[in-house]
Amino acid sequence: MLSNSNPAKSQSYFKRNAWVKWALILVLIFLLGVGGWFFSKRYLGLSQTKYMTVPVEKGPLIATIRASGTLNPVRSVTIGTGVSGMIRELTVDFNDRVKQGQIIAKIDPREFQAKYDQAVAAYELALKNHRYNEELMKQGFISEQALITTDSALKAALGAVNLTKKSLDDTTIRSPVDGVVVKRSVEVGQTVAASLQSPEIFIIARNLAEMQVETSIDESDVGRIEEGQEATFTVDAFPGRVFNSKVKQIRKAPVNIQNVVTYTVLITADNPDFKLLPGMTANARIEVDHRDQTLKIPNSALRFRMPMKDLEKKPGGETVKAPPKLGSGGRSASGNSFRSVYVLEGEGSRAEPVKKSFRIGLTDADYSEILPLKNEKEPQLKEGDNVIVGIEGAINAKEKGSTPGGPRMF
Repeated sequence: MLSNSNPAKSQSYFKRNAWVKWALILVLIFLLGVGGWFFSKRYLGLSQTKYMTVPVEKGPLIATIRASGTLNPVRSVTIGTGVSGMIRELTVDFNDRVKQGQIIAKIDPREFQAKYDQAVAAYELALKNHRYNEELMKQGFISEQALITTDSALKAALGAVNLTKKSLDDTTIRSPVDGVVVKRSVEVGQTVAASLQSPEIFIIARNLAEMQVETSIDESDVGRIEEGQEATFTVDAFPGRVFNSKVKQIRKAPVNIQNVVTYTVLITADNPDFKLLPGMTANARIEVDHRDQTLKIPNSALRFRMPMKDLEKKPGGETVKAPPKLGSGGRSASGNSFRSVYVLEGEGSRAEPVKKSFRIGLTDADYSEILPLKNEKEPQLKEGDNVIVGIEGAINAKEKGSTPGGPRMF
Protein backbone atom coordinates (compact mmCIF):
# COMPACT_ATOMS: atom_id res chain seq x y z
CA MET A 1 0.00 0.00 0.00
CA LEU A 2 1.41 3.35 -1.15
CA SER A 3 1.90 6.05 1.32
CA ASN A 4 1.92 9.81 0.82
CA SER A 5 3.95 10.29 3.91
CA ASN A 6 7.10 11.37 1.83
CA PRO A 7 5.99 14.19 -0.58
CA ALA A 8 9.62 15.56 -1.08
CA LYS A 9 10.78 12.25 -2.54
CA SER A 10 7.84 12.16 -4.93
CA GLN A 11 8.51 15.72 -6.12
CA SER A 12 12.18 14.89 -6.87
CA TYR A 13 11.05 11.89 -8.96
CA PHE A 14 8.86 14.06 -11.16
CA LYS A 15 11.64 16.64 -11.65
CA ARG A 16 14.07 13.99 -12.90
CA ASN A 17 11.51 12.77 -15.41
CA ALA A 18 11.04 16.33 -16.72
CA TRP A 19 14.80 16.79 -17.31
CA VAL A 20 14.97 13.50 -19.21
CA LYS A 21 12.03 14.56 -21.33
CA TRP A 22 13.64 17.89 -22.28
CA ALA A 23 16.99 16.21 -23.02
CA LEU A 24 15.31 13.81 -25.42
CA ILE A 25 13.57 16.73 -27.14
CA LEU A 26 16.88 18.62 -27.58
CA VAL A 27 18.62 15.54 -28.99
CA LEU A 28 15.76 15.04 -31.41
CA ILE A 29 15.95 18.69 -32.55
CA PHE A 30 19.72 18.37 -33.08
CA LEU A 31 19.32 15.19 -35.14
CA LEU A 32 16.62 16.84 -37.24
CA GLY A 33 18.90 19.85 -37.85
CA VAL A 34 21.83 17.69 -38.91
CA GLY A 35 19.61 15.66 -41.18
CA GLY A 36 18.17 18.81 -42.72
CA TRP A 37 21.66 20.22 -43.37
CA PHE A 38 22.79 17.05 -45.16
CA PHE A 39 19.53 16.98 -47.12
CA SER A 40 19.92 20.61 -48.24
CA LYS A 41 23.56 20.01 -49.16
CA ARG A 42 22.80 16.88 -51.16
CA TYR A 43 19.55 17.77 -52.86
CA LEU A 44 19.09 21.53 -52.64
CA GLY A 45 22.70 22.56 -53.36
CA LEU A 46 22.79 25.20 -50.65
CA SER A 47 26.51 24.61 -49.99
CA GLN A 48 27.43 24.55 -53.69
CA THR A 49 30.55 26.49 -54.65
CA LYS A 50 29.71 29.80 -56.29
CA TYR A 51 31.92 30.69 -59.25
CA MET A 52 32.64 34.05 -60.88
CA THR A 53 32.41 33.87 -64.66
CA VAL A 54 33.03 35.95 -67.80
CA PRO A 55 31.52 35.31 -71.24
CA VAL A 56 33.34 34.24 -74.38
CA GLU A 57 33.01 37.03 -76.94
CA LYS A 58 33.40 37.77 -80.63
CA GLY A 59 35.05 40.94 -81.81
CA PRO A 60 38.20 42.63 -83.07
CA LEU A 61 41.57 41.74 -81.56
CA ILE A 62 44.78 43.72 -81.99
CA ALA A 63 48.19 42.42 -80.88
CA THR A 64 50.62 45.14 -79.89
CA ILE A 65 54.14 45.44 -78.53
CA ARG A 66 54.54 48.01 -75.79
CA ALA A 67 57.72 49.96 -75.22
CA SER A 68 58.82 53.23 -73.69
CA GLY A 69 61.15 55.70 -75.33
CA THR A 70 62.29 59.29 -75.55
CA LEU A 71 61.12 62.02 -77.89
CA ASN A 72 63.91 63.65 -79.88
CA PRO A 73 64.12 65.91 -82.92
CA VAL A 74 64.61 64.02 -86.18
CA ARG A 75 67.57 66.22 -87.05
CA SER A 76 69.66 68.02 -84.47
CA VAL A 77 73.19 69.43 -84.50
CA THR A 78 75.60 69.58 -81.60
CA ILE A 79 77.63 72.81 -81.73
CA GLY A 80 81.14 72.74 -80.27
CA THR A 81 84.44 74.51 -80.72
CA GLY A 82 87.84 73.52 -82.01
CA VAL A 83 89.78 75.85 -79.69
CA SER A 84 90.13 76.12 -75.92
CA GLY A 85 89.44 79.29 -74.06
CA MET A 86 87.02 81.34 -71.97
CA ILE A 87 83.48 82.03 -73.19
CA ARG A 88 83.41 85.78 -73.70
CA GLU A 89 79.90 86.23 -75.12
CA LEU A 90 76.71 84.24 -75.73
CA THR A 91 74.31 85.83 -78.18
CA VAL A 92 71.50 83.21 -78.05
CA ASP A 93 69.73 81.27 -75.32
CA PHE A 94 67.26 78.39 -74.93
CA ASN A 95 64.39 78.31 -77.45
CA ASP A 96 65.92 81.06 -79.63
CA ARG A 97 65.56 80.64 -83.37
CA VAL A 98 68.83 81.00 -85.29
CA LYS A 99 69.82 81.32 -88.94
CA GLN A 100 72.67 79.64 -90.73
CA GLY A 101 75.88 81.65 -90.28
CA GLN A 102 74.53 83.64 -87.33
CA ILE A 103 77.04 84.34 -84.53
CA ILE A 104 75.87 82.47 -81.42
CA ALA A 105 78.95 82.65 -79.14
CA LYS A 106 82.46 84.09 -78.90
CA ILE A 107 85.60 82.84 -77.18
CA ASP A 108 88.23 85.27 -75.85
CA PRO A 109 90.40 85.86 -78.97
CA ARG A 110 93.37 87.71 -77.47
CA GLU A 111 95.71 84.73 -77.25
CA PHE A 112 94.86 83.59 -80.77
CA GLN A 113 95.16 87.14 -82.11
CA ALA A 114 98.68 87.38 -80.67
CA LYS A 115 99.71 84.05 -82.22
CA TYR A 116 98.31 85.18 -85.55
CA ASP A 117 100.23 88.46 -85.42
CA GLN A 118 103.47 86.54 -84.67
CA ALA A 119 102.85 84.21 -87.59
CA VAL A 120 102.22 87.13 -89.93
CA ALA A 121 105.44 88.85 -88.83
CA ALA A 122 107.42 85.63 -89.35
CA TYR A 123 105.89 85.22 -92.80
CA GLU A 124 106.78 88.79 -93.82
CA LEU A 125 110.39 88.26 -92.69
CA ALA A 126 110.61 84.97 -94.58
CA LEU A 127 109.20 86.64 -97.70
CA LYS A 128 111.79 89.43 -97.59
CA ASN A 129 114.65 86.97 -97.12
CA HIS A 130 113.48 84.89 -100.04
CA ARG A 131 113.15 87.90 -102.37
CA TYR A 132 116.61 89.14 -101.32
CA ASN A 133 118.12 85.73 -102.11
CA GLU A 134 116.40 85.74 -105.50
CA GLU A 135 118.26 88.98 -106.39
CA LEU A 136 121.54 87.57 -105.16
CA MET A 137 120.94 84.42 -107.17
CA LYS A 138 120.45 86.43 -110.34
CA GLN A 139 123.81 88.16 -109.74
CA GLY A 140 125.48 84.81 -109.00
CA PHE A 141 126.51 85.63 -105.46
CA ILE A 142 124.74 82.63 -103.79
CA SER A 143 124.12 79.06 -104.69
CA GLU A 144 120.80 77.56 -105.68
CA GLN A 145 120.70 75.63 -102.41
CA ALA A 146 120.47 78.85 -100.40
CA LEU A 147 117.45 79.92 -102.46
CA ILE A 148 115.74 76.58 -101.83
CA THR A 149 116.26 77.02 -98.09
CA THR A 150 114.59 80.43 -97.98
CA ASP A 151 111.74 79.17 -100.19
CA SER A 152 111.02 76.34 -97.70
CA ALA A 153 111.07 78.78 -94.79
CA LEU A 154 108.60 81.02 -96.65
CA LYS A 155 106.16 78.12 -97.21
CA ALA A 156 106.37 77.07 -93.53
CA ALA A 157 105.67 80.62 -92.43
CA LEU A 158 102.63 80.76 -94.74
CA GLY A 159 101.31 77.51 -93.23
CA ALA A 160 101.67 78.94 -89.74
CA VAL A 161 99.72 82.04 -90.80
CA ASN A 162 96.86 79.92 -92.17
CA LEU A 163 96.77 77.74 -89.04
CA THR A 164 96.68 80.63 -86.61
CA LYS A 165 94.09 82.39 -88.78
CA LYS A 166 91.81 79.36 -88.55
CA SER A 167 92.17 79.22 -84.75
CA LEU A 168 91.39 82.93 -84.57
CA ASP A 169 88.29 82.45 -86.73
CA ASP A 170 87.17 79.53 -84.56
CA THR A 171 86.83 81.86 -81.59
CA THR A 172 83.68 83.17 -83.29
CA ILE A 173 81.08 80.36 -83.20
CA ARG A 174 78.38 80.46 -85.87
CA SER A 175 75.27 78.35 -86.38
CA PRO A 176 75.76 75.83 -89.21
CA VAL A 177 71.99 75.41 -89.79
CA ASP A 178 68.63 77.10 -89.37
CA GLY A 179 66.83 75.87 -86.27
CA VAL A 180 65.94 76.28 -82.61
CA VAL A 181 68.32 76.17 -79.66
CA VAL A 182 67.13 73.29 -77.47
CA LYS A 183 70.15 73.13 -75.17
CA ARG A 184 72.87 75.48 -73.93
CA SER A 185 75.68 73.85 -71.96
CA VAL A 186 77.97 76.80 -71.05
CA GLU A 187 77.87 80.16 -69.32
CA VAL A 188 79.73 83.40 -69.95
CA GLY A 189 83.13 83.24 -68.23
CA GLN A 190 83.31 79.45 -68.37
CA THR A 191 86.46 77.92 -69.84
CA VAL A 192 86.06 75.19 -72.43
CA ALA A 193 88.82 72.72 -73.31
CA ALA A 194 89.11 71.18 -76.76
CA SER A 195 92.09 68.95 -76.15
CA LEU A 196 90.69 65.49 -77.01
CA GLN A 197 87.21 66.24 -78.40
CA SER A 198 85.10 69.24 -79.19
CA PRO A 199 83.16 70.37 -76.10
CA GLU A 200 79.39 70.73 -76.39
CA ILE A 201 78.17 74.33 -76.31
CA PHE A 202 74.74 74.22 -77.97
CA ILE A 203 72.32 71.69 -79.44
CA ILE A 204 70.22 73.08 -82.28
CA ALA A 205 67.15 71.24 -83.57
CA ARG A 206 66.62 71.86 -87.26
CA ASN A 207 62.84 71.29 -87.19
CA LEU A 208 60.79 70.66 -84.04
CA ALA A 209 57.71 69.93 -86.15
CA GLU A 210 59.32 66.59 -87.04
CA MET A 211 60.03 64.49 -83.97
CA GLN A 212 60.67 60.81 -83.39
CA VAL A 213 60.42 58.36 -80.50
CA GLU A 214 63.49 56.23 -79.86
CA THR A 215 62.27 53.00 -78.23
CA SER A 216 64.15 49.90 -77.03
CA ILE A 217 62.60 46.61 -78.20
CA ASP A 218 63.55 43.25 -76.72
CA GLU A 219 65.26 40.82 -79.10
CA SER A 220 62.39 38.34 -78.69
CA ASP A 221 59.92 40.90 -80.10
CA VAL A 222 61.93 42.76 -82.72
CA GLY A 223 61.39 40.01 -85.31
CA ARG A 224 57.68 40.89 -85.49
CA ILE A 225 58.27 44.59 -86.16
CA GLU A 226 58.49 45.95 -89.69
CA GLU A 227 58.92 49.43 -91.10
CA GLY A 228 55.61 51.11 -91.85
CA GLN A 229 53.59 49.35 -89.14
CA GLU A 230 50.96 51.45 -87.39
CA ALA A 231 51.83 52.69 -83.90
CA THR A 232 50.52 55.03 -81.24
CA PHE A 233 52.09 56.68 -78.23
CA THR A 234 51.15 58.80 -75.25
CA VAL A 235 53.08 61.23 -73.07
CA ASP A 236 52.50 62.12 -69.43
CA ALA A 237 52.23 65.81 -70.28
CA PHE A 238 48.97 65.23 -72.17
CA PRO A 239 47.05 62.44 -70.41
CA GLY A 240 44.27 60.92 -72.46
CA ARG A 241 45.66 62.13 -75.79
CA VAL A 242 46.88 59.47 -78.22
CA PHE A 243 49.35 60.40 -80.96
CA ASN A 244 49.27 58.36 -84.16
CA SER A 245 52.57 57.33 -85.71
CA LYS A 246 54.36 54.66 -87.73
CA VAL A 247 57.51 52.59 -87.43
CA LYS A 248 60.21 54.56 -89.23
CA GLN A 249 63.39 52.53 -88.76
CA ILE A 250 64.71 49.39 -87.06
CA ARG A 251 68.35 49.90 -86.25
CA LYS A 252 70.44 46.77 -86.60
CA ALA A 253 72.97 47.80 -83.95
CA PRO A 254 72.28 45.74 -80.78
CA VAL A 255 72.39 47.30 -77.32
CA ASN A 256 73.59 44.91 -74.61
CA ILE A 257 72.91 46.00 -71.03
CA GLN A 258 73.56 43.38 -68.33
CA ASN A 259 73.18 40.57 -70.90
CA VAL A 260 69.81 41.94 -72.05
CA VAL A 261 69.89 42.59 -75.79
CA THR A 262 67.58 45.26 -77.23
CA TYR A 263 67.29 47.08 -80.55
CA THR A 264 66.44 50.71 -81.13
CA VAL A 265 63.23 51.25 -83.11
CA LEU A 266 62.36 54.75 -84.33
CA ILE A 267 58.71 55.84 -84.44
CA THR A 268 57.58 58.98 -86.24
CA ALA A 269 56.01 61.78 -84.21
CA ASP A 270 54.52 64.70 -86.12
CA ASN A 271 54.47 67.84 -84.01
CA PRO A 272 52.73 70.60 -86.01
CA ASP A 273 51.57 72.49 -82.89
CA PHE A 274 55.01 72.18 -81.19
CA LYS A 275 53.45 70.77 -77.99
CA LEU A 276 55.75 67.76 -77.91
CA LEU A 277 59.09 68.71 -76.39
CA PRO A 278 62.47 66.97 -76.74
CA GLY A 279 63.24 64.57 -73.91
CA MET A 280 59.63 63.66 -73.07
CA THR A 281 59.02 60.02 -72.13
CA ALA A 282 56.66 58.34 -74.59
CA ASN A 283 54.77 55.08 -73.98
CA ALA A 284 54.41 53.50 -77.42
CA ARG A 285 52.30 50.63 -78.73
CA ILE A 286 53.23 49.06 -82.06
CA GLU A 287 50.52 47.08 -83.85
CA VAL A 288 52.05 43.82 -85.08
CA ASP A 289 48.88 41.90 -86.04
CA HIS A 290 45.09 42.15 -85.86
CA ARG A 291 41.85 40.26 -86.39
CA ASP A 292 38.73 42.07 -87.53
CA GLN A 293 36.31 39.50 -86.04
CA THR A 294 37.36 36.51 -83.98
CA LEU A 295 36.33 34.37 -81.01
CA LYS A 296 38.19 35.59 -77.95
CA ILE A 297 38.43 34.86 -74.24
CA PRO A 298 39.47 37.22 -71.41
CA ASN A 299 43.00 36.51 -70.20
CA SER A 300 41.74 36.41 -66.61
CA ALA A 301 40.11 33.07 -67.40
CA LEU A 302 43.46 31.64 -68.55
CA ARG A 303 45.03 32.46 -65.19
CA PHE A 304 42.38 30.63 -63.15
CA ARG A 305 43.29 27.32 -61.47
CA MET A 306 40.58 25.10 -60.00
CA PRO A 307 41.24 24.39 -56.28
CA MET A 308 42.26 20.79 -55.51
CA LYS A 309 39.15 20.17 -53.38
CA ASP A 310 36.98 20.91 -56.45
CA LEU A 311 39.08 18.73 -58.76
CA GLU A 312 38.32 15.44 -57.02
CA LYS A 313 34.79 14.41 -58.06
CA LYS A 314 31.84 16.02 -59.76
CA PRO A 315 28.33 14.99 -58.65
CA GLY A 316 28.12 12.46 -61.47
CA GLY A 317 31.29 10.72 -60.32
CA GLU A 318 33.42 11.94 -63.27
CA THR A 319 36.95 13.01 -62.40
CA VAL A 320 37.81 16.64 -63.20
CA LYS A 321 41.44 16.92 -64.24
CA ALA A 322 43.63 19.95 -63.78
CA PRO A 323 44.76 21.89 -66.87
CA PRO A 324 48.17 21.00 -68.35
CA LYS A 325 51.27 22.47 -66.76
CA LEU A 326 52.36 25.54 -68.69
CA GLY A 327 55.72 26.99 -69.49
CA SER A 328 56.54 30.63 -70.16
CA GLY A 329 54.52 32.74 -72.54
CA GLY A 330 51.30 30.76 -72.11
CA ARG A 331 52.63 27.66 -73.86
CA SER A 332 52.47 24.14 -72.50
CA ALA A 333 55.59 22.35 -71.38
CA SER A 334 55.41 20.12 -74.47
CA GLY A 335 55.58 23.14 -76.75
CA ASN A 336 51.91 23.17 -77.91
CA SER A 337 50.10 26.49 -77.52
CA PHE A 338 46.96 24.94 -76.03
CA ARG A 339 45.12 25.82 -72.84
CA SER A 340 42.26 24.49 -70.77
CA VAL A 341 39.58 26.49 -68.98
CA TYR A 342 36.46 25.63 -66.98
CA VAL A 343 33.04 26.49 -68.34
CA LEU A 344 30.05 26.63 -65.99
CA GLU A 345 27.32 24.54 -67.66
CA GLY A 346 23.78 24.09 -66.38
CA GLU A 347 21.49 26.30 -64.36
CA GLY A 348 20.96 26.88 -60.68
CA SER A 349 22.05 24.09 -58.33
CA ARG A 350 22.84 21.83 -61.27
CA ALA A 351 25.52 24.11 -62.73
CA GLU A 352 28.85 22.25 -62.94
CA PRO A 353 32.37 23.24 -64.10
CA VAL A 354 33.38 21.46 -67.31
CA LYS A 355 36.94 21.55 -68.64
CA LYS A 356 37.39 22.56 -72.28
CA SER A 357 40.62 22.84 -74.26
CA PHE A 358 41.66 24.98 -77.21
CA ARG A 359 44.68 26.60 -78.84
CA ILE A 360 45.72 30.20 -78.29
CA GLY A 361 46.13 32.43 -81.32
CA LEU A 362 46.61 36.17 -81.25
CA THR A 363 46.80 37.77 -77.81
CA ASP A 364 46.85 41.26 -76.35
CA ALA A 365 46.77 42.67 -72.84
CA ASP A 366 43.13 41.71 -72.22
CA TYR A 367 41.99 38.95 -74.61
CA SER A 368 43.33 35.90 -76.44
CA GLU A 369 42.09 34.37 -79.68
CA ILE A 370 40.44 30.95 -79.42
CA LEU A 371 41.46 28.38 -82.07
CA PRO A 372 40.34 24.74 -82.39
CA LEU A 373 42.67 21.91 -81.47
CA LYS A 374 44.65 20.37 -84.31
CA ASN A 375 42.28 17.39 -84.61
CA GLU A 376 39.12 19.51 -84.48
CA LYS A 377 37.38 21.76 -86.99
CA GLU A 378 35.60 23.96 -84.46
CA PRO A 379 36.78 25.07 -81.02
CA GLN A 380 35.15 23.51 -77.97
CA LEU A 381 34.23 26.98 -76.73
CA LYS A 382 31.51 29.07 -78.34
CA GLU A 383 30.29 32.63 -78.02
CA GLY A 384 28.37 33.21 -74.79
CA ASP A 385 30.00 30.39 -72.77
CA ASN A 386 30.50 31.39 -69.13
CA VAL A 387 34.14 30.75 -68.32
CA ILE A 388 35.17 30.56 -64.65
CA VAL A 389 37.63 33.23 -63.51
CA GLY A 390 37.36 32.88 -59.72
CA ILE A 391 35.44 31.63 -56.69
CA GLU A 392 33.20 33.85 -54.59
CA GLY A 393 34.43 34.17 -51.01
CA ALA A 394 37.92 32.82 -51.75
CA ILE A 395 40.39 34.08 -49.15
CA ASN A 396 43.73 33.07 -50.62
CA ALA A 397 45.47 32.64 -53.94
CA LYS A 398 44.94 28.87 -54.02
CA GLU A 399 41.17 29.18 -53.55
CA LYS A 400 40.97 31.95 -56.11
CA GLY A 401 43.04 29.97 -58.57
CA SER A 402 45.10 33.03 -59.42
CA THR A 403 48.45 31.36 -59.82
CA PRO A 404 50.57 32.69 -62.72
CA GLY A 405 50.53 31.03 -66.10
CA GLY A 406 48.52 33.25 -68.41
CA PRO A 407 49.65 34.18 -71.88
CA ARG A 408 52.38 36.66 -72.46
CA MET A 409 51.02 40.20 -72.34
CA PHE A 410 52.24 42.80 -74.77
